[in-house]
Amino acid sequence: MSARPLISTIAAAALSVFAFSGAASAMSEPTFEEAFAAAETVSYKAQVVTTNPARNEIIVKAKDRNEFAVPVQAGFDIASVRENQFLNVTYLAGVVIGIEKSKNTKPEIDASKTVVLADEDRLPAGLTARQMTVTVKILTADTETGKVRFTGPDGEERTYTVQNLEILSDLKIKGGELFDVTFFDAIGFEITNT
Repeated sequence: MSARPLISTIAAAALSVFAFSGAASAMSEPTFEEAFAAAETVSYKAQVVTTNPARNEIIVKAKDRNEFAVPVQAGFDIASVRENQFLNVTYLAGVVIGIEKSKNTKPEIDASKTVVLADEDRLPAGLTARQMTVTVKILTADTETGKVRFTGPDGEERTYTVQNLEILSDLKIKGGELFDVTFFDAIGFEITNT
């Protein structure tokens, strides 16, 4: 294993414990630029709550955040991860590729799948790219800048940029309404001693 243990994709949102139901709109092998055009990398310390070998995930909790799942890359020994171990989690927010009114009654992750980028070598080392569909409460949507701010299933406010401003053209937002937002993200981790 390298000096930087495998980093692996905030779920979105880095976002919370993943549910693999529903179908996200598909884009076959997007490029890094298409998926992460306006991406900003965020890193933070998290603590292991448990592991979920069946889903190849580590459930973590970051300071002042809810629990969420971090997927591990193929070949990583998930059994080597221990409860209360510390991780540095790295998250890269990609672009929103779809928004539609939700039929769900609460914020939740509807679909998550690993994405292979056409130019995978441009993705920061150890991160896993995903396409996520998440039910959220949209707080604001700026039709000029393409910025969408929402509260995800983990209660965190997030801001993403839409890939195409037309996505926002017919969007009517009323307080408390839920929307299904499909976006790209990438997530990974590094095990630390503190």
